[in-house]
Amino acid sequence: MDERRREIIVREIEYWKRSRLLPEQYCNYLLALYTEGDDKKRPHGRGSDRRRTVFTFLLAGMICLLLPASTLVIYFTELSFVLQMLLYALFFFLCLVAIRLWKGKGNILHIPLISGAFIFLIASIKIGEYYFPKQKVVTALTISINCLLWIWMGKQFRLLYFLLSGIIGMGILIAFLLF
Repeated sequence: MDERRREIIVREIEYWKRSRLLPEQYCNYLLALYTEGDDKKRPHGRGSDRRRTVFTFLLAGMICLLLPASTLVIYFTELSFVLQMLLYALFFFLCLVAIRLWKGKGNILHIPLISGAFIFLIASIKIGEYYFPKQKVVTALTISINCLLWIWMGKQFRLLYFLLSGIIGMGILIAFLLF
C-alpha cells in the first residue's frame, strides 16, 4: 500500500479513537493492522498527548483548589452575596465541565464530582441563610435535600461514597434535630 495512503488511514483511525466513534479495541486492532504492528509508523505526535496530560493535571489541580477557594469566598471575604453566588456558579460550572471532559476516564472523574457536590452544598446553605436568616428549619431542609440528592446519585451511578455520605448526613441531621 502506498505510504501516503496508509498515513491518511492511520490518522483517520486515530481520529475515530479520540472521538470515540469506534470502540478503542477496534481502533487498536485497525492501527496494528495498518501499521503492521510497528508503532513507529504511526504519524501521531507525542506533543498532543503531553499537552492533553498537562491540561488534565492542571484542571484536576484547579478543581482541588476550588474547595478551599470556595471556603475562603464565604468565610474570609466581604464580597456581596451576588458576587459570592456568581463565584460559586463559576466553580460549579468548572466542575461540570471537568465531569463532561473526564466522563469514562476512570478515577479522575471523582474529583470534580466530590468538589461539585461540596460546592453545591455550601452554596445552597448560603442561599437559604441569606433569604431566611436564622431559620433552622430552612437550613435543615436544605441539608436534607442535598443528602437525598447524594443518596440518589449514589444509587443511580453506583457511587458508594455518595450513598454513604447521604445516609450519614441524614443520620447526623436527624440526631441534631432530635437533641
